[in-house]
Amino acid sequence: MERRGLVIFDLDGTLFRTETVTVPAVEQTFRHLGLPVPSREEICSFFGRPVSAFHAWLRSLAPRHDQDAAVAAVDHLELELIPQTGELYPHVQQVLTTLRASVEQMALCTNGSWEYVWRVVAAHDLKRFFDAIRCRQSDRDTKPLMIRELLSQLKGRPAVVVGDRHDDIEAAHENGIRAIAATYGYGSPEELEQADAAAIAPSDISRLVARWTAPDAGESSEAAGPETAD
Repeated sequence: MERRGLVIFDLDGTLFRTETVTVPAVEQTFRHLGLPVPSREEICSFFGRPVSAFHAWLRSLAPRHDQDAAVAAVDHLELELIPQTGELYPHVQQVLTTLRASVEQMALCTNGSWEYVWRVVAAHDLKRFFDAIRCRQSDRDTKPLMIRELLSQLKGRPAVVVGDRHDDIEAAHENGIRAIAATYGYGSPEELEQADAAAIAPSDISRLVARWTAPDAGESSEAAGPETAD
């Protein structure tokens, strides 16, 4: 069977359950430093955003003399916890396996740091699924720019982005391709309302992708309206 299409995945809130490492990393660090522990909701609100924004928020919660220590300790503990307590969303491995056999190419595009992303990828044996992995390496690396680079590098078409935050949807549309909202992740319904389709669970993703990438599917990148998996 002919394989066609390019699927570009976000990581946090789409494939990886970030709260399984970042929430305990923040909670343990702040308790150790004797600082008020932020709520789970506050911590999760930063998932999918640039690391610089998360670090700035951590600094804002600590006295000046503890700011560097708080950021360094959270980052260190987060990396330690990835292989210990970190979890993928249910059925992610099966979905990636199915898509790897049915689409031409797959990529990972994330605002996470290189070290964090590769720790997740290694811990869950994800590298084998992706033709390219693009991480945010500077403040200039916006999601639209990183998606644009991947589209230039990888020639599978039609292309679709799968992500759980507004910048995933925006990045797809700025580059003229479709977006599937991972509504089970960390984004609010309001920030995902412009998506072309909605995956209520990871198991929906392969069916939604197939509607656009199957050999008998149309070539148009424009969707008629939001869809959900049946």
